[in-house]
Amino acid sequence: MEDKMLMEGILWDTKVIIDLCMHGSIESATKEVHEMFVSALKDVLQMQHEIYQAMSDMGWYTTCNVEQTKIDQVKDKFKTFVEQEGK
Repeated sequence: MEDKMLMEGILWDTKVIIDLCMHGSIESATKEVHEMFVSALKDVLQMQHEIYQAMSDMGWYTTCNVEQTKIDQVKDKFKTFVEQEGK
């Protein structure tokens, strides 16, 4: 159980770093700083994927299938929202 909790903490930390890198890239004042944050973001996204994959392989991060009708409902909801915002 300790290994699972450790991996959950690492995964959480990488998600926080991803958020920081994303905002850093958005708020960058120069091209060089922007590129540095984008590069770091790509690296951390890869690390997050590898951590997720390891947890999934161990059965510690499970997902469930969603019915296509529910996916379509969410897509329609956001499509309508985007169309209304564009007016």
